Amino acid sequence: MKARSKSRLWAGSVVLLLVLAVIVFLHFHDAKKPVAPPPATPVTAVAAKLANVPVYIDALGTVTPTRTITVVTQVNGILNTVNFKEGQRIKAGQVIATIDSRALEAQLLQAQGTLAHDQAALANARVDLARFEQLIKVGSITQQTLDTQVATVQEDEGTVKSDAGNVKNLQVQVSYCTITSPVDGVVGLRLVDPGNYVTTAATTGVAVITQLQPATVVYAVPEDYLGQIHQAMARGAVPVSAFDRDKKNLLATGTLLALDNQVDTATGTVKVKATFPSGADTLFPNQFVNARMQADTLNQVPVVPTAAIQHGSNGDFVFVVGANNKVTLRNVKSGPSYQDDTTILDNGVKAGEQVVTDGADKLDTGSLVKVVAH
Repeated sequence: MKARSKSRLWAGSVVLLLVLAVIVFLHFHDAKKPVAPPPATPVTAVAAKLANVPVYIDALGTVTPTRTITVVTQVNGILNTVNFKEGQRIKAGQVIATIDSRALEAQLLQAQGTLAHDQAALANARVDLARFEQLIKVGSITQQTLDTQVATVQEDEGTVKSDAGNVKNLQVQVSYCTITSPVDGVVGLRLVDPGNYVTTAATTGVAVITQLQPATVVYAVPEDYLGQIHQAMARGAVPVSAFDRDKKNLLATGTLLALDNQVDTATGTVKVKATFPSGADTLFPNQFVNARMQADTLNQVPVVPTAAIQHGSNGDFVFVVGANNKVTLRNVKSGPSYQDDTTILDNGVKAGEQVVTDGADKLDTGSLVKVVAH
């Protein structure tokens, strides 16, 4: 029995040793095999380039007409005619309405008759004065008679001047019966119909005319931009573009006209006015537009696609693809954007270096990548 137990113990030990030997052999055999590298991450990369990038200041603005004029009557009377169509473009001096002028014309005729009568009396007094001046020399009349005639001539001269002023006033009143446009512009909706009695006390007027050529846009920008704007104005005309509400359609192009003379302390902004010589057909009074003012141009600076710039707790960064297809995380200082590109202001990326634009969420410094699109 003891011999059998020893044999079994010995056999078990041999089997255990064989198992341990196999395990050790397999371990060292696998350790000699090279470890396969992780697969490369597919990414899209684009090379950085140099470009001239305009620096814009964007703001929401309101189209304001050059002039808004409410045409009112300057005489009382019946409105005879309205000589415009609503929304019509009119010229300065064009007749837009007429008022019944018969009563004023009659008064004018009467005043002209009075003027003619008094002019004749003045002429006769002057003839008498000339005669008296000759008679006084031979002693035929007294000095008092001559002095009285001189006063009569002066009195008649004053009467004639008064009559002439009355005639001139009535002529002006008659001219007011023909209402003309003071400017080139667009007339709005009719405010009163023919046949109504219009008075100078009415505040609504006959029509409203807006001068749209050139159109202007007023918008407010933060006071922090004042330095840039003043520098741009010192260099010359500052271009301004007006876009629609969605910033997709260009409505008109113009130039900066003026800055307001003070900052609004409630909002910290300053008002700016831009003029658009060709904007009469595309800019409508009180319309909201997006004004884009070009304050500067950055010449030959590195630009990368905006999609390549990532944002982290330490600021903006990009992944740069190296020669060995490994990426490096590089912190950058991003600047103004233009279309789909963004400028790099600190030379953090050089022209020609490839930056990852798609697939960056799976990367870290040293990650192996495979560029599948450029």
